[in-house]
Amino acid sequence: MGEMKRTSQEEEIMLLSAAGLTPAEIAAAMEMGDSRAVEFCRDAEVPGSKTRRLIIAGRALGRAQSLEALQKSAASGDAQAFKVLQKAKRFNRFIEIVKKIDDDEFTIPTEQN
Repeated sequence: MGEMKRTSQEEEIMLLSAAGLTPAEIAAAMEMGDSRAVEFCRDAEVPGSKTRRLIIAGRALGRAQSLEALQKSAASGDAQAFKVLQKAKRFNRFIEIVKKIDDDEFTIPTEQN
């Protein structure tokens, strides 16, 4: 499956997302008008929308690049990088587990009369 060429605006969305900005912050940084910013933020919440895919891809790319740099430093013997990498890996595993837990496991049953 071939990768489609992204526009400069799409690349900017991914870059800002990789930096950790929220959809509202991305809209502000890109100086979107009010109606466009509202539409952008709504699209960012729609599963499968192009906007949401770009934001998720940007976040993943940002995390991957950071982890890759840590991995290289740790592999070269940097003890601090190794410690940070291990913490990041544990945190990522924790997030995976939390995402797999059903919502009903977080609710408190109430008595019904």
